[in-house]
Amino acid sequence: MDDPILAPPPDFSPWPGRFAQRVVLVTGASGGLGATAVERLRREGAVVVATDVVAPVEAPGDDGLSQSLDVTDPGQWSQVLEGILRRFGRLDGALFCHGLQGPETPVDQMPHDGWNRTLEINLTGCLHGLQAVLPVMREARYGRIVMLASIAGREGNPNMAAYSVSKAGLIALGKTAAKENARHGISINCVAPSMFQTPLLAALSPERNAELLSRVPMGRVGDPTEFAALAAWLLSSEASYMTGQTLDLSGGRNSA
Repeated sequence: MDDPILAPPPDFSPWPGRFAQRVVLVTGASGGLGATAVERLRREGAVVVATDVVAPVEAPGDDGLSQSLDVTDPGQWSQVLEGILRRFGRLDGALFCHGLQGPETPVDQMPHDGWNRTLEINLTGCLHGLQAVLPVMREARYGRIVMLASIAGREGNPNMAAYSVSKAGLIALGKTAAKENARHGISINCVAPSMFQTPLLAALSPERNAELLSRVPMGRVGDPTEFAALAAWLLSSEASYMTGQTLDLSGGRNSA
């Protein structure tokens, strides 16, 4: 019999109708955690506008719901939001799943262009997103925002300074924005995964992957369906008293 600790995660069943008539924007939707979250939200009834720097491939029946979005360009954020409001008249949720691994190098060898690019996408890209979606949600007095942080933002990973700093800043940004908007019916939370089966792992050296996995008490890499299940709850109306939090999704790799 397989060791249950190392067994694959269960097949999480969606909750049909949980997002009926809800409109959700997802960034980084072409692959990894974003694509899996899009699939789950749609299976639960959401109208999902899936975006990435290159528009995700549309599934049958999407009818123009997949769009290109460079998260570093505030003008493109405005265009996407204007299109959503023109077509649907509302935006109920936003899931920011875009991200860049950044240089894998010691701090004293960090290339400035790699540092700047990582923070521009991972952190400033979310600032642009918040500035675009928050006015819409405040007017509606309802909104759910989830941002993809990382356990690296809590602990700081060696040789990953740009990535770690960008995610630490994102956690602080989420807490700040949550406090500013808590009285407007808007919740803003972050999810901090450890290792997940995504293309980002391929960007790390085998030695780095082995070292990071050694810190996960469950002894396995996370499955994107596990992230999608948590993100879906945080984006739902059920998460009505949860805001300003960073939820570790780390297989037990919790930081103090």
